This record gives sequence, structure tokens and C-alpha cells, in this order.
Amino acid sequence: MKKLSFLLLFMALSLVSTTTFAQEVKEDVKAVAEEVQEKVEIKLSELPEAVTAVLGEEFAEHTAEKAYKVIQDDQEVFHVKLEKDGAYTMVHFDAEGKVLGQEELDQ
Repeated sequence: MKKLSFLLLFMALSLVSTTTFAQEVKEDVKAVAEEVQEKVEIKLSELPEAVTAVLGEEFAEHTAEKAYKVIQDDQEVFHVKLEKDGAYTMVHFDAEGKVLGQEELDQ
């Protein structure tokens, strides 16, 4: 009887830990999927006018090389790869031209 009780307790604990682990894995996969949005390359001429205006004002010394559009949190975000003196920078804009951030690239 003790063996059967121990076996049932072991099975119950195993089931609980397996379910918890599966839930954690699902949450991790969901978080990664949310982070990885599809980045679609677009023509520079397809950038919103507000983004183009900010590029002309704040990044006039840079050359725009490529542009990408990403849907992030149900909003369009534009990534523009800029070059200046052999150094590359990726600048992130919202559709209204607000700079959301920028990062130096190794390329």
C-alpha cells in the first residue's frame, strides 16, 4: 500500500512539473515570436513624408542606403540604414517621424 501511495504521489508531482514546464516553454516561444517581427525592405521613396523630413533636417550629412518597415505593437516602425564616412547607423522612426532610437552597425 505504501508503494502504491508513493507511486501515485510521484506521478502527480511529475504531472504538475511537466505541465508547468510546458507552460513556461509556450510563454518563451510566444515572447520570441513577438520580438521577431517581419522586417520588409521598402524603397526610400516609400518612407512617410514626416520621416523623410527628419532625415533631411537631423541626418543631412548621412546617406540613406536602405529602408525597412516593421509592424511592432500594431504600429508601423521604419528602420533606415544611414552611412556617413564609412560608418553605418540604423535609425528607427515611427510614422510621424519621431526618432525611436538608433544603433551603430558593424558593417
